[in-house]
Amino acid sequence: MSDKNVTLHETGELKKVLKPIHLWAIAVGLVISGDYYGFSYGFATGGPVSFLVSFIPVTIMYVTFLFCYTELATSIPHAGGPSAYARKAMGPFAGFITGFSVLIAFLVSPCAVAITTGALVNYLIPSIPAVWATVGFFCFFVLINLFGVKSSSVLELVVTLVSLAGLVIYTAVAAPHFEASNFFTEPAFTNGFAGVAGAMTYAMWFYFAIDGAAMQAEEMENPRKDIPKGYIPAIITLFITSLIAIFLPAGIADYKEVALYDYPLAKSLELALGAGSAWPKVIAVVALFSMVASFSAIVLAFSRQSFAMGRTGYLPPAFARLNSKGCPTVGLLVPAAFALALAMTGQTAVMVTISVFAALIMYTIVIITTFVLRKNEPDMDRPFKVTYPIVPVVALITVILLFVCVLVYNISVLKWVLAVYAVAIVYYMLYGKKYLRPIEEEFNLD
Repeated sequence: MSDKNVTLHETGELKKVLKPIHLWAIAVGLVISGDYYGFSYGFATGGPVSFLVSFIPVTIMYVTFLFCYTELATSIPHAGGPSAYARKAMGPFAGFITGFSVLIAFLVSPCAVAITTGALVNYLIPSIPAVWATVGFFCFFVLINLFGVKSSSVLELVVTLVSLAGLVIYTAVAAPHFEASNFFTEPAFTNGFAGVAGAMTYAMWFYFAIDGAAMQAEEMENPRKDIPKGYIPAIITLFITSLIAIFLPAGIADYKEVALYDYPLAKSLELALGAGSAWPKVIAVVALFSMVASFSAIVLAFSRQSFAMGRTGYLPPAFARLNSKGCPTVGLLVPAAFALALAMTGQTAVMVTISVFAALIMYTIVIITTFVLRKNEPDMDRPFKVTYPIVPVVALITVILLFVCVLVYNISVLKWVLAVYAVAIVYYMLYGKKYLRPIEEEFNLD
């Protein structure tokens, strides 16, 4: 073994402290802010009905993808998540591209969360500039993660439960004001298929980043049994909350007005109840908890991905060194600093679109990995098995459909996606492939 690999091996192992309830909280928390902000732009592409229709294939894709993902996660409980699965199935380059795609998706997501948090704080307390609220929020909750996954997961559980309670409150207040004519407008599809295709990017927001919870697999007490116990209730929870977010804001107010704001729940209540009502402010405060839930969980995910890529050798070994609390300090702080710099550019819309492309690339590779490992390693221990080949086939068809729709609607951003991946491939050729940990050691960590 080379000196480089010795250094990687000495970085330590993550602590096994998480139970299914923590994984559920992390999985839901990763996504829950998407029920409070950002999705409203999906109404603008073709109206509420178009948005609802776009939600159907997106849900089918995420459910079938997540089943494939759970099969892989329980078979290969590794902090690298999809990067590790792809490397085992298709070699180091596939592992790198998959891991890089995860990092891109998860580095951009906290930018959008932090920026919206700044806007919400400014909405609640106009004397606090949005940009300073963004920076303060970003730094504070990144630093909390330095204290290790146990304290982060407890925080995650609390803020996720508060966020879900906020949705219950919103439903109770908004439901009596729902009018079907507001939602089922005439014409129902204002922009035809283009409106449905355009809304898919925003429909993904209701599940986007749920896969990040699998990166805590090495920190689960019993990952082979507990990952399905956390993931399956999480996808059910998010399906229910998504329907609330689609139906009620557009059903209690003019969807065209709602679509103008990043925080549609609070704004829709303000439009329905009047500016003097206290309920919009209450929901805006709860929305801050949802931002904490998503931000903290996303930070956990990208720090574990960078840790795993450092341990594998794709990134310098410093990314895999752990502090006394079991947190990868460099793997946390360096990506966080990069994400904060991105947030300050003001190009959030472009970055979010790039992250969606990165996520779709990762989803595609993971689904293909399911096929490859089923063929090449049919006897591999699979504590959770999907119905094969039906589930991965449906997942692949729907992810290709989403990819085409997102591409057609965002063709102008394609050049930036290609540029980002070109830089990544050059880095891999110059550094990333030179110091890889042997695959035998990678998947036999004991």
